[in-house]
Amino acid sequence: MRGKRFFRKAFGALFVSAVTMLSPVGASALTQAQLEMFAQNNILFYDPSGSECGSIVLGSFDGVGTAGLSDLQATFVDTYHDLAQNLSVEYGIPWETVMAQGILESAAGMSDFARYRNNFFGIGAFDSNPDNAFSYDTPEDGWRGYYENIKNTATYRNNGVFAGEAITNPYVYAQVIKNAGYATDPNYVSKLNDLIGAVENRAREKGWLSSADLARTYPEMLANASINAASGDGSTTVVVTAGCLASGNGDINLTALELSWPDRTHPLNDPKPEYVEAMKAVGLYQKPCGVDKEGNSVCPPAGASCDQFVTTVMKYSGADPDFGANDYWGAADLLKYLSSHLDLYEEIPNTGSTDNLQPGDIRSDSGHIEIVVQTEDGTFKIASASWNDRTGDHGKNFYPKSSFRIFRRK
Repeated sequence: MRGKRFFRKAFGALFVSAVTMLSPVGASALTQAQLEMFAQNNILFYDPSGSECGSIVLGSFDGVGTAGLSDLQATFVDTYHDLAQNLSVEYGIPWETVMAQGILESAAGMSDFARYRNNFFGIGAFDSNPDNAFSYDTPEDGWRGYYENIKNTATYRNNGVFAGEAITNPYVYAQVIKNAGYATDPNYVSKLNDLIGAVENRAREKGWLSSADLARTYPEMLANASINAASGDGSTTVVVTAGCLASGNGDINLTALELSWPDRTHPLNDPKPEYVEAMKAVGLYQKPCGVDKEGNSVCPPAGASCDQFVTTVMKYSGADPDFGANDYWGAADLLKYLSSHLDLYEEIPNTGSTDNLQPGDIRSDSGHIEIVVQTEDGTFKIASASWNDRTGDHGKNFYPKSSFRIFRRK
């Protein structure tokens, strides 16, 4: 996990000359009422759990909650408006909806994910394992992570996120992403709509441009949306997060599930279409030939080897664009890569069960490498392929094997 940071950078320009510094206290010791009070009165507080040296959080600088927003919510909107607006032009997504999602999903910036991980939208978390949420180095990275997730997830593109009114109408966009499976809460859209209305009221008070106004003022917003709708592969004016490749969502579990068949009925020469596209995107569609168990030189069909599947997932997700590098091929070599890059990977004890495992953990020995995944119903499965035997699938439930070493991307 990357170092925990707070909002210091985002709020840096807002520091006031006269502030009250509390005695060191962990944020978990503060009630929501206290946090609201601190926000309303520009009170800084010290949280030793924020990083190795502690960190400082600043509350409200506006001080007036209007337009249907509380003081805390109004502060959140005012603080991140410029960033949200600029990102919306870059990606072709209405900023009002994203702002409402940030308020709803991060408790206006006060959730643990927001404060400790700069993750305002729960990116990487899911119902069965919410602690899988990503960590971002800065608040800016956390906001961009949302837009990158929408842009690089085919389900959203295929359901019209970057088309028609969804580009400029925040209410239409909210319904489109819900239809595409963004949230499991059946009342998610109605909750968002209430907040969107309040955000729009705030925008009118402040004289900010709506998303429709932005599209008229900045034609590149529509152009970017059009390109994202067609490909989502980064071939656009949008600034892509460094190191991310074609999928770039950073989620090993979701990418492994997306690229693998859900059962083992597909032969080695029938890789999932998404897997084919991923292999092409990361340059692994034509894998070098190898040697089979009998010592014969063989060139397996694309995707029909365990090392190729895991390497494709790691590169395509953006979790490790350098996974394996050029010097590591085959399960034994990838095991060497994992064990020699402990700055990137943490070795997890093999207990023979899933008790201490997380979705996305990699299991490897000298003869095989695979990814532990968790499906939507909470079942732990194994996503893998097999040398010249079968293509990528996650059709097998988790099984213990004492020879495996287990590694987790930090």
